Amino acid sequence: MSRYIFQQDGAPAHNAIKTQDWCKDNLNSFGEKDIWPGNSPDLNPMENLWTIIQSKVNEMEVATNLNMLEKQLKLAWSQISPEILDNLVSGMPKRIKTCLKYKGGYIGK
Repeated sequence: MSRYIFQQDGAPAHNAIKTQDWCKDNLNSFGEKDIWPGNSPDLNPMENLWTIIQSKVNEMEVATNLNMLEKQLKLAWSQISPEILDNLVSGMPKRIKTCLKYKGGYIGK
C-alpha cells in the first residue's frame, strides 16, 4: 500500500487507541486521526459507494437481526455494477478540482 494513504473519519471505532496503534504498526502511509480537518470534504469514492449501498438497503424490509442485515448488504453489493464503480473513481479529478476551487469548503450539491 505504499502508493496510498489510509485516512479515517471521526467514527469511534477509528478513534480507538487500539485501532490507532494497529494502523501505526501495520500501515506504511498512515495519517493519524488528528491530521484531517473535522469537516473536510469527502474525497473518497467509498463514501459515495456507501451512500448507494445504504439507499439500496433502505428500500428493503427492515433487518431484524445481524444475519438478515448481512444478506441485505451482500444483495445490495451484488447490484453495484462495474460502471458505477468506474464512475465513482473517474469522477475524482473533478471533485478534487472543485475542492481546490472552494479552498477545501463544502462541495456537495
